Amino acid sequence: MHLDKYLLVLSAVIICASCSHSLDQEWEAWKTKHGKHYVTSHDESFRRMAWEATWHKVQEHNQKFEQRLTKYRMGMNKFADMTSRERRSRSCLSPKGKRGIMPTNFPVRAYSKSVDTPESVDWRDSKCVTHVKNQGLCGSCWAFATVGVVEARNCIKTSELVELSEQQLVDCDNTNDGCCGGDPAHAMDYVTRNGMMKATDYEYADKQAACFYKPANSLTFNVSKYYNMFGEDNMATSVALDGPIAVSLDASEDFQLYEHGVFLGECSEELNHAVIIVGYGTEYVEEEEENVDYWIVKNSWGDDWGDNGYIKMKRNVNLCGIGSEAAAVDLV
Repeated sequence: MHLDKYLLVLSAVIICASCSHSLDQEWEAWKTKHGKHYVTSHDESFRRMAWEATWHKVQEHNQKFEQRLTKYRMGMNKFADMTSRERRSRSCLSPKGKRGIMPTNFPVRAYSKSVDTPESVDWRDSKCVTHVKNQGLCGSCWAFATVGVVEARNCIKTSELVELSEQQLVDCDNTNDGCCGGDPAHAMDYVTRNGMMKATDYEYADKQAACFYKPANSLTFNVSKYYNMFGEDNMATSVALDGPIAVSLDASEDFQLYEHGVFLGECSEELNHAVIIVGYGTEYVEEEEENVDYWIVKNSWGDDWGDNGYIKMKRNVNLCGIGSEAAAVDLV
């Protein structure tokens, strides 16, 4: 009996040691993949603990994915060494009181419900969506969402895809707060009044600096209107008829660890991040014998996040508050 207990304990120790060794290897490989370097051994130990907590969360979730209990997979991406508290505190939008409808000349657009729209749309097929960009450590998602919409809608009208400068908005749009957050609706007002320089003429710096906007080097756009939208049916009509739109959502911890599939993770309707909807569609889930509507969302965290920089999000349930605030600009 004592021998049996001894062997059981010994087996557990061996399994734990093997698991620890395996995690050591994964940790080193993860650091190399994502170029992670820590200043002190204490900092590395802290980050390793956060990383292991993430590892266990991801493993548990992905077991459910393999069992077809959830429709999306998580990954050990570049955010894996952040604590849950750090991931929850990330925000690049202005405070709620500063966002929303502009005081003047900023209408709310409501499309007719009788308008026929296609079952699926993906503006990437038109070659009018630029590559996935990376905002870095600057809280400038609002600038990337604004620029992405203007780039795409200008291309739809002119058949020419021109990359524009997010840095101009970060440095020069005084209605927003640079790397401390902003609002795509306000930024579209700035674009209408000032135009935009090309990205090659005003390169992104991942920080706020003095404004170097040069009107002579700026592209001007013939804007017929810019507006807020609310409600997912309304948003889908806008995407189908006119092009990509900027939306705000809660980039929750689950959202940040997304890898692929149709996301329907835990999140709130407290908005803290701006992204671009470039399309929508419906996916049939055979094992559940049901259709799942989704948005195709372009993020600004680089193409090493999510599904090559994109995420599919469940549609028509206001997931993460995605139907709460949208903005777009119409060009002629």
